[in-house]
Amino acid sequence: MDAQDQDTLAYITSFLRETFGLPAERLTAEATFASLRLDSIAQVELFVTLSDHYAIHLDDSLASEQLTLSATAELVDSERARAGESVSAAPSQN
Repeated sequence: MDAQDQDTLAYITSFLRETFGLPAERLTAEATFASLRLDSIAQVELFVTLSDHYAIHLDDSLASEQLTLSATAELVDSERARAGESVSAAPSQN
């Protein structure tokens, strides 16, 4: 996991902690949506938030119970790169 993935992962874990009240110790890179008990609505909310925050299109159909937080960060960063954004660019402030 590179520095960009770690920054994205930090945003994801912060969002999950603040929005769903999940304890920080459960929010590891290897945690899956299933292990965090995030239902499909929570998964879609996360994907929409990530799409808005990073100004990308992140297809929420890619969300699944077995998706890890680190894999989610990689999806975001891949979409940012595909969209032509420098992954070192600062995300939008929401």
